[in-house]
Amino acid sequence: LDRERGGIGASRGTGEKQIEKDRQFLRQRITRYKSQLIRVEKERNTQKQRRSNCLQVSLIGYTNAGKSTIMNALTNSGLLVEDRLFATLDSTTRLLEEDSRPKVLLSDTVGFISNLPHEVIAAFRSTLATVRDADLLLQVIDADDNIEEHLQTTSEVLEDLDAACIPIIKVFNKIDRISPTRLLILEKSFPEAVFGSCENGGKNGLEKNSAFVEQLRKQILLFFNERMKTMTIRLDYQHSQKLANIYELSRVDNIDYQEEGILMTLTAIPGNLERLRHHLGSDYTEMR
Repeated sequence: LDRERGGIGASRGTGEKQIEKDRQFLRQRITRYKSQLIRVEKERNTQKQRRSNCLQVSLIGYTNAGKSTIMNALTNSGLLVEDRLFATLDSTTRLLEEDSRPKVLLSDTVGFISNLPHEVIAAFRSTLATVRDADLLLQVIDADDNIEEHLQTTSEVLEDLDAACIPIIKVFNKIDRISPTRLLILEKSFPEAVFGSCENGGKNGLEKNSAFVEQLRKQILLFFNERMKTMTIRLDYQHSQKLANIYELSRVDNIDYQEEGILMTLTAIPGNLERLRHHLGSDYTEMR
C-alpha cells in the first residue's frame, strides 16, 4: 500500500518506479519458472521410460508435513529439508532398497496447499505429474495440524490429477506433538494408517525414527508382495543371455539346471510378468 501511494510530490514518482521494478522482477521470475517447468517435464518423460520396470511410490501431502524427512529416513538419502513453501519444486526419486526385486522407487513431491494461487497452478500440476504414474501413494499427514482440511485438500488435488483411484497408505507424522487421547482417536479413525514421529538429522533422531521407518518400509513391501504373481518357466540353454532380463524384471525364487533347460520359478507384479513374456518371445516354455 505504501508503494502504491508513493508519498507526495517527487516521492510519488519514486513509489511508481518501485512498483514497476517489482512487476518486472515478478515477470522475470515467472519466465524463469516456466523455463524450469519445460525442463522438468522433458526430464520426467525420459525418466518415466527408464523406470517403467520399477514400482513407483509417491509421497504426497500438505506442505511441511515431513515428506522429505520421511523420504530421507526410508532411503538413507540427503534430500533438501526446508520449512518453506514449495521447497521441493521438482520431484526427487530414490531407491527404497538396493536388493529388492522388483525395484521400488520413492518420489518426493511438492507440498499441497489450500486455495492455490492461479500464478503457480501450472507449476503445481507439472511437478505433481509423477503422482499419476505411481503404483502407491504415501499420504504424509501432520498429526498436529488441521487434519480434516488437509485431507480434503489432498483429496481434491488427487481428483484434479485423475489420481484418486491410486491406493494410499496414510502416514501420520509428528505424533509426539499431540496428546495420548488425540492419538487414540486418530488410531481408531484410521486403523490401517501408520503412526510415528520422524525427526530430521542427528543420532538421537535416527534412533527414534528406526521403528517408525521400519514399520513403514514393511507396509510398502507388503503392499506390493500381496499383489505379486508367480510363474514357472523353462528356458533353453541357447537363450541363457535372456537371464539378465529375467533377473531385472522379477524375483527368482527357484532355479534348477535340468537336461532340457533351465527351470525357474519367478515372482513379479503382473505388468512385469507380461514384459517378461514379451522379452522372451518364443525362447521359453511356460509351465502350467
